[in-house]
Amino acid sequence: MAGPTPERIEHYVRMFERLGEGSADFAESMCWTVVRPHQVRLTVEDVLRRLGGDPDTMTTCRPLDVGYDDEMVFLEQRDDAVIIVGYSVSSDEEDVLRRLSQDATVHEVFWLINNFNRLYYAVDGVVVTELDMLLPQERWGADPDALTDHLDALRELRDRERGPWPDWETAMATVESLTGLGLDADWFDRPQLFAKINRC
Repeated sequence: MAGPTPERIEHYVRMFERLGEGSADFAESMCWTVVRPHQVRLTVEDVLRRLGGDPDTMTTCRPLDVGYDDEMVFLEQRDDAVIIVGYSVSSDEEDVLRRLSQDATVHEVFWLINNFNRLYYAVDGVVVTELDMLLPQERWGADPDALTDHLDALRELRDRERGPWPDWETAMATVESLTGLGLDADWFDRPQLFAKINRC
């Protein structure tokens, strides 16, 4: 069985503790997406266009300096992959997931302040697996069981009789275990590429 280690889950617990010391609201609402192309390299400009944004409007700023704005995203190129971070769900709609995953693999996790959440796995324009992180047995998509071997940590949270329940931290660690890419508190404290997207 694969999936995140307790150490990686604890890493995200500490990350959100540090973020909570600042003015950012990422612990309450966040969307994190990893886009990895199959062959041809995708750039942050390519990915921003798929989100309906204009690359010519990109600037840089520290994520910790930006308050809640559901039209903004931060982007980072990591080798052949592109990471997207935002306060709100930038790609929850199926047509956006289709565009992001064209000739690529997408892993995404998001939650909102009201606990609505999803973890997505999409490939070549198809949502392979979609699940509710708070109820990981509830899964949909073309192959709802494709991530089964990676969900032990999320399932174990549901089996606990007592808290704490680091749901979002465990989901973040799960995406890291699936992609090999992660975030840390320092990432939010460094200037990142920043742009607005078209949510209409």
